[in-house]
Amino acid sequence: MFIHMQHSDTSNSWLSKLRYSLLALAMLPTALLTTGLAYAEGAPGNEANEAYAAIRQAADEHREALENADFAAVDKFWTPEADYVDQFGHAFKIRAALEAAKLRIEKEGKIGPPPLRTESLAIRLISPDVGIEDGIIERPSTGGRAASKGRFCAVWVKRDGKWLIDGIRESAYSVNNSANHFAGLEWLVGEWTAEGDDAKAEATYSWGPNKKFIQGQIKLTLGGKPPVSITQWIGWDPVREQLRSFEFDTDGGFHEGVWAQDEDAWVVTTTGVGADGKKDEGSRILTPIDDHTALWEAMSQDADARADEDLQLRATRKPQAK
Repeated sequence: MFIHMQHSDTSNSWLSKLRYSLLALAMLPTALLTTGLAYAEGAPGNEANEAYAAIRQAADEHREALENADFAAVDKFWTPEADYVDQFGHAFKIRAALEAAKLRIEKEGKIGPPPLRTESLAIRLISPDVGIEDGIIERPSTGGRAASKGRFCAVWVKRDGKWLIDGIRESAYSVNNSANHFAGLEWLVGEWTAEGDDAKAEATYSWGPNKKFIQGQIKLTLGGKPPVSITQWIGWDPVREQLRSFEFDTDGGFHEGVWAQDEDAWVVTTTGVGADGKKDEGSRILTPIDDHTALWEAMSQDADARADEDLQLRATRKPQAK
């Protein structure tokens, strides 16, 4: 809920970091997966980062070739035995399908239906030589048929130093608009004051139109520095199916976060830039204690951050005016 926070030494910080680490790995968005990844075998983090970057580059190049209907280039990104299963359960051998597409171009001088468009949402490593990519696939309207959207899961394998697709599984795309995406977070709405070691905050959270968003106005004071005002919006992302937040502060910084519930607490994984253009990443944990009090914690995930830069605030709800 806050921008990059600093300075607090708490005896419970190790427990918060452990809880964050276990949960965050399961819900990090693509932009944040470039740090903190490691194989189950315990390989160094930089090796995992290199693997992630290689898969990302291969996925982008494959996507470009696919959107340009360059089937010769597309063919280079698949293993010989790779297959594709669409959302209806129909299985295809990729090599045979690509050969048929290339023959059609040679005979008819056209590529047939417009090419697919895809968007990668997340990549995670299973082992040093296996990665999983999750994303969205869109088919344009053709022959009177409406455009359609689906989800895909691609298996990437490393062979002879190159990352190749070994298979893709597609599923139908559906959005549940009737769900209460803010269930478990309603307690945050209200006016709050919070204090910690050398830090204090005032925050007001209110519902947006039709309760589709929660808007926050926060004033944060750290040490003897001038207070910083922050405007925050929390809403549901129907594509990633996650609660996400966007915030701007009066120093000129911008941050976004992904929210996930861990029992009563909410863990927020954040990334953004400060007014000086420096990127930073962190985590925040919001834990309600009772109807009138809560614990707000913030931890930096920067490599050069110190443990004593973590922040813990005890928040108290202001009584409602009668």
